[in-house]
Amino acid sequence: MHPVILKLGPLEIKSYGVMLAVSFLAGYFLAQRRAKAHRIDQAVLLDLSFYILLSAVIGSRVFYVITHWEQYSANPLAVFYLWEGGLSMMGGILLSLLVCYFYLKAKSIGFKLMADILAPSIALGIALTRVGCFMYGCCYGLPTELSWGVHFPVNSAAGSHFHEAIHPTQLYSSAYGIIIFLILLVIERKTPPAGVLFGSLMVLYGMARFTVDFFRYYEPEQFLIRTPVALTNNQLICIFLFLFGVYLIVSGLRSKTAGA
Repeated sequence: MHPVILKLGPLEIKSYGVMLAVSFLAGYFLAQRRAKAHRIDQAVLLDLSFYILLSAVIGSRVFYVITHWEQYSANPLAVFYLWEGGLSMMGGILLSLLVCYFYLKAKSIGFKLMADILAPSIALGIALTRVGCFMYGCCYGLPTELSWGVHFPVNSAAGSHFHEAIHPTQLYSSAYGIIIFLILLVIERKTPPAGVLFGSLMVLYGMARFTVDFFRYYEPEQFLIRTPVALTNNQLICIFLFLFGVYLIVSGLRSKTAGA
C-alpha cells in the first residue's frame, strides 16, 4: 500500500489520483473503439467523456460533503480542498447519469445506445479505480480474522483507524468490476436490444456493491436504516440502481418482442 507514489518537493503524486486517471483513459479508449462501430461522432464522445469526468468529481464531492457535513461545518471553504480527499462514488454516478441524459438529448443521440457503449468502460473503470483505493488506503473494510485480511500502514486512513487486519473491500470491488466487465462482453455477443447492456451493468453493480458494503467500514451517521437490517445511504442508492437496471432490461426486451 502506497498512498503517495512520488514526492517532488512539496508536490505529492497520490496513488488514488493516478489510478483514477488511468481508469478514465482506459475507459475512454475502449469507448472510442466501441463508438466507432456504432458510427458515433468522436467529438461527441470526447465532449461527453469530459462532462462525465467533471460531473463524476463534482457529484462525488457534493455527496461526500452532504453525508459528512460535520467535517466541514466549522470551515465551509474546506469543501473545495479536493486534494485532502473525500469523494463518494455514488454521488458521481447519479450526477453523471443526469448529465449524460441531458447532453445526449441535446445532441439527439439515444441515451440507451450511448449507455450501452460506455457500460464496459464503466465496469473496467471501477476495477482500476478500486486498485487506487487499495493503494491509498481509503474505502476500507471492517476487522476480520480471515486469512486474506490486510494490515494497512499507519500513514493511511485505514491503518490509522484499524491496527488489526481488515477486509480488503477495495480489492473485492476491483474483482467484481472485472467480473462485471467480462459478463457484459458475453452479454453483448447475444446482440441484446438497446439499454439491456447498461441495464445489466446497473443490476450487477447494484448487487455487488450492496453486498460488499456489509464488509466495509462506515461512520454510524451513514446508516439511514437500522432495523431489521442496517443499511447505508450507498446501499439504498444501490437498490435504486438495481431497479433502474431492471427497468432498462425489461423495457429493452419488451421492445424487441414488440418488434418481432
